[in-house]
Amino acid sequence: MNDARTVILHASQNPHDVTRAVNSARHLHAAHPELDVRVIVNGSALDGLLASGAPSAPDGVRVQACAVGLGKRGADADALPRGVETVPGAITTIVEAELAGAVYVRI
Repeated sequence: MNDARTVILHASQNPHDVTRAVNSARHLHAAHPELDVRVIVNGSALDGLLASGAPSAPDGVRVQACAVGLGKRGADADALPRGVETVPGAITTIVEAELAGAVYVRI
C-alpha cells in the first residue's frame, strides 16, 4: 500500500505501551479501514510483546517487532504472539515509511 496512507504507531518506552498501541491501532483501523495501520515496537516496549498474555496482531493491523532488539533480549520471532512480524530494525523501518509519506504517532 502507498505509504501516504500508512499510519505508524510507535511503542518504544514502556512494556504497557504495546497494549495501548495495539488497542489504538484496532480503533483506528475500525474507523478508517482504508489505512495501512502498523504498530512498530522496539526498546523497552519489546518486553510487552514477550510477556505472557501479550496482545496479538488484530485483524487489519500489522504489529512489527524490531529484530535487533529481540536479539539483544535473546529472543526471536518464535517468542512473539500470533501474527506479530519482525522488521530488521525499527528505526530504519520507521524512517523509510516516513520518507515515503507515512504518518507517525509515538505512543
